[in-house]
Amino acid sequence: MKNKKTIFLALLFLSGVFFLSGCGCKQAETETVDKITVWGLFDDSEVYGKAMTDFMNAHKNVKDIVYKKLACNEAGCADYIKELTNALAAGNGPDIFMISNTWVPAQRDKMLTLDDVNDVLVKDGKEKIMTLRDLTDNFVPVVKKDLAFKDPRGVEKIYALPLYMDDLAVFYNRDIFNAAGVVPPPKNWSWEDFSSYATKMTKIDEFGGIQTAGAAIGYGKNVDRSTDILATLMLQMGTPIIDENWNSVFNSRVSSSIDGSSFSPGERALAFYTSFASRAQTVYSWNKEQWNSIDAFNAGKVGMMINYSHRIKTIQAKAPNLNLGVAYLPQLKSSPTPINFASYWAMSVSKQTTGQKAVEAWSFLKFLSDKEQSDGYSKITGRVSARFDLIKAQTEDPMLGVFADQATSATSFRQPNDARVAKIFEDSINSIIEGIQTPTLASANMSQQLSQEGYLIQKSVEDEKIKSGAY
Repeated sequence: MKNKKTIFLALLFLSGVFFLSGCGCKQAETETVDKITVWGLFDDSEVYGKAMTDFMNAHKNVKDIVYKKLACNEAGCADYIKELTNALAAGNGPDIFMISNTWVPAQRDKMLTLDDVNDVLVKDGKEKIMTLRDLTDNFVPVVKKDLAFKDPRGVEKIYALPLYMDDLAVFYNRDIFNAAGVVPPPKNWSWEDFSSYATKMTKIDEFGGIQTAGAAIGYGKNVDRSTDILATLMLQMGTPIIDENWNSVFNSRVSSSIDGSSFSPGERALAFYTSFASRAQTVYSWNKEQWNSIDAFNAGKVGMMINYSHRIKTIQAKAPNLNLGVAYLPQLKSSPTPINFASYWAMSVSKQTTGQKAVEAWSFLKFLSDKEQSDGYSKITGRVSARFDLIKAQTEDPMLGVFADQATSATSFRQPNDARVAKIFEDSINSIIEGIQTPTLASANMSQQLSQEGYLIQKSVEDEKIKSGAY
């Protein structure tokens, strides 16, 4: 009886095996992806080496990930954008490419959204790679603002994931501070305090030349990040700069929180910024004859310079003996909460990447943005993470701490074309210093030019809606 039962069970097992194999119920193997090509800037391939290896070990169907570092030698990385555009047009572009946080509106036609890939996965009964809620819960607020964008039907989709976060802060020369008898800036200092510090540290010789500049601010061409500083002032004064419909609004009057009077944020920001390069102002500490602000700071000729954390390595390499300090970005006295300015780079998947390769490409970007990989990237590159769960520890860093602490309050503004925006801002600043325009006229002209740039984006959005049948 026992032998008969054993034989019966064996036959039952074999018949089950034959049935499963015959009905096609065998689990299908994941399609092989021979190669994923990644185009990046600034970082060497070694930065991603371990992450690539670990990802391929977990995704055996991905046989190779190739990273190519490209150049960014022109304003707004125009050379990189041109090479990327030509490569995609020729059909031999990358599967993944690096973008600035301001590029999604202008370059989204080249990008495959994560949501498009998620939709396919859900139809196949698989889990989504990542959701908009995941993006909101894990990354600082500006990430969703910059990298998620509404499609023609009004659905918000993810176009890229961040590699890191950066924001403006004040670099200062401790020796110049000590010589002028001023203490390191406190966390909650104002632009009035900044002006006072600049005045105390500025030294002018008998011929009117600036021997020591209290602050590298006031002109456009020779001040690195001058346009971002100007934009920060506008944002702090209560204007979004460009609205949801791509209209320039910084010249529209807003009400002062102090006395209720109305003013133009664009005009007031321009007047304040350029006052530092006006010989008629008490805060005069800079002019167009000065060296580039970074070179002047490295040479020990500047008390304060506003810039991003990625400049730390440059300063330490070129001026190893400079007694460097980092302070928080000044705020308006009337502001209840700090407003800082973000600038960072992210990775996006090319719209030409399809099928399983698209799934793996987005999975790789999700992998890069996970806590462990993001932590490794930050430690290798010396950059601030964009993740909430990593920033807190970085606030203790003697150099990165200020930037990390400011990351959660850092914001940005819609830019139809960041290279054009920068040029318009810089030319407006320079025109005031050169006596061509007043701040009032410069703000009005600047607003008109930005609205023209915004019109091109708005038109492309409307065209997309027509093509998609959203109307």
